[in-house]
Amino acid sequence: MVYKLIEIIGRSDESFALAAKDAVETAGKTLKAITWAEVVSLSMKVKEDQSIEYRARMKIAFEIRPEYLKK
Repeated sequence: MVYKLIEIIGRSDESFALAAKDAVETAGKTLKAITWAEVVSLSMKVKEDQSIEYRARMKIAFEIRPEYLKK
């Protein structure tokens, strides 16, 4: 099997957990066979001393299958 590793960033107005979930679920809409995800870092967008956006930088891996390749 062959896997591809990419890095993505998810965001949420509510929490880091939802930001990570958003990243994987959104990627899953266009990528098939995601096998694992890893949180690389967490950050916040801050405005006037208030957090306004949570961000989760993620690495995700997905399997490259022959049937997914264009011919």
